[in-house]
Amino acid sequence: MIFISEKLKAKTEKLFSGVFFFGVLCFLFLNVSSFAQTISANLKVDSTHIVIGDKLNVKLTIKYSTEQAVSIPTVTDTLGNMELLHSSKMDTAINGSNKSLTQTFVVSAYDSGNYHVGPLKIYFKNSSGIRDSILSDFIFVKVATVNVDTTKPIKAIKAPLDIPYTFQEFLPWIIGGIAALILLLVLIYFLWRRSRRKKPVVFEKPKPKDPPHIWARRELKKLNEEKLWQNDQVKNYYSRLTDTLRLYLEYRYSWLALESTTEEIENDIVNYPVNEKAKGDLISILKKADLVKFAKQLPLPNDNMKAMENAFEFIDLTEAKTEEEKNV
Repeated sequence: MIFISEKLKAKTEKLFSGVFFFGVLCFLFLNVSSFAQTISANLKVDSTHIVIGDKLNVKLTIKYSTEQAVSIPTVTDTLGNMELLHSSKMDTAINGSNKSLTQTFVVSAYDSGNYHVGPLKIYFKNSSGIRDSILSDFIFVKVATVNVDTTKPIKAIKAPLDIPYTFQEFLPWIIGGIAALILLLVLIYFLWRRSRRKKPVVFEKPKPKDPPHIWARRELKKLNEEKLWQNDQVKNYYSRLTDTLRLYLEYRYSWLALESTTEEIENDIVNYPVNEKAKGDLISILKKADLVKFAKQLPLPNDNMKAMENAFEFIDLTEAKTEEEKNV
């Protein structure tokens, strides 16, 4: 009796284990099926028959639970085996615990034959972090060629359409033309101002009635009597002294020495009948005057008197001696 009960107990435990295992499998199957049914991905097209080059709208709709995270792959070049022309932004709609995503693709084909759009692989993850994927459906599309009526004659190729120009097309040229015109006017204005700019006019100074050496001695004597350097007007003294000598050169030799620098006079004096002693006296005075006027040098009183003596000596050495020289 005991043996029978032990045997019955073993059979009962074995039966219970089988039922439990079957129940677990059913539970898991139901949960997976329920989980799989919570997400769907469908494609819808405007038509399944198009002509070569026609555009076809393909609408993708994904429905899932708000507890899930969905990842949609990016479609770049083709959708199925049809060429992708354009894709819209993703639209999102929420209804309670359900969520839907919609996106429209524009595709086309440039050869006749049988094509298909899809399937698209959609990845998703539930709240527990389990990751999986589903495939959307796919749709066959037939692409046909343009019907040609072979009974009619071949028509000539149409000429290009004459599309009128728009203002926007001319605008860059108009702006460039205006800018070029403004630059041209500015250039003309500056050239006009430059041409009207007054050039320095050199007036020929009238020669004094007296001979140049008499006039020069009179001017030097007048300058000496004014005692400019003795009254701290050294710069004015040397300016008057050198101007008198330069004018003397103009009156004596018709040499435009008043507008010449000391260096120019030193280089050009070899072209005139001036001996070395007179040349040394003149250049010495001019260089000393430059130091006073431009370097603000203050000569000694003996230097100032020596400059006046050299000026008188230069006049003595270069005055006209003959009647021919006096008439020059």
